[in-house]
Amino acid sequence: MQILLISNMGPKPSAPVQGQFIEQQRRALPMKTDYHFMRWHQDTLLNRCFKYPVWALSFFWRYLCRRKTYQLLHVHFYYPTIWLAILYKVLRNRKAIIVVTCHGSDIYHYQPASFAYRWCTRWVDHWIFTSSALQQRFSQPVRSACVLSAGIAADFADVEPLSWREKDIDLLFVGSLDHNKGLDRLKRLLPQLAQRQVVIIGQGAMQHEVEGWTKQYPTIRWLPMQSQTQLISWYRRSKVLLSLSRQESFGLVMTEALACSTPVIATVTDGSTAQLQAEYGVLIPQYEQEDELIVRLEQTLQQFWQLPEPSYQAMQQHGRCYAEGQLLSVIAQKVAQLYQQLAVIKDTAV
Repeated sequence: MQILLISNMGPKPSAPVQGQFIEQQRRALPMKTDYHFMRWHQDTLLNRCFKYPVWALSFFWRYLCRRKTYQLLHVHFYYPTIWLAILYKVLRNRKAIIVVTCHGSDIYHYQPASFAYRWCTRWVDHWIFTSSALQQRFSQPVRSACVLSAGIAADFADVEPLSWREKDIDLLFVGSLDHNKGLDRLKRLLPQLAQRQVVIIGQGAMQHEVEGWTKQYPTIRWLPMQSQTQLISWYRRSKVLLSLSRQESFGLVMTEALACSTPVIATVTDGSTAQLQAEYGVLIPQYEQEDELIVRLEQTLQQFWQLPEPSYQAMQQHGRCYAEGQLLSVIAQKVAQLYQQLAVIKDTAV
């Protein structure tokens, strides 16, 4: 069976790891696949205006005009990516199976759904959602579906944990430096973190502002996106990972931190609710008033840093146990089994 993955994501200067998890999952699959993604991706106005036409034309040239025929099309980020899969099915292979993985923004940003958005759902044979909460937010009819995370890399499988006393970083933040990830919330916490060792890793719209924080607060360190090996080191050395997102369908950094035996404090999102339990994480409600949220975060952090070492060690162990079930090898095997099951169902139907 020939398989083609299709995504509208791709690395760009402000987000060099955008869509990386799709490529990692593809490489972990036990079968060979091809992958169409946003190759021309920059932060310029020209790119914003023409990236989708170029992306679509590239698909036409690479896959519609070649002899190779694909039996299964796996779309990552439902809309508008689904249009390329529909185009392929109509023009090249009417029997092709279409699988769609919804990652969050392809649902959050399209409510209420347009007629085109709703019409495209009829072409999908199977849906994958990164969390149960995300599936519940999807208001369209679903014939067949399952819940699977994107999975964390094999490098996280055998990370040696550090004890509370061995960790030299009080708080770690990893992610895009933008409003949705809660950088404005982190800014309001800074006066309370002035005596703490804080590391911020990421790039994005608020990057220059974050660089300014490091000059104002000597204990705060900013780093651009790191390699997997470097990230593991930062996770291991940190006492807690802080996630302040407003919307998040999953958030792999939380599971990555747990795999490195680092507990997580996070605002409530679809992703944090799916991943965190009281045994190894703390969930903070999305208060209507930001002032209430900041007060709650300050209190929670202070309480966390006063935990007895045995309690902290128990959180580390429970978090690590959860993360083992989210390793890429486990997820990729489930995806491969899904492909095979759908192919059998299709053959039987014929």
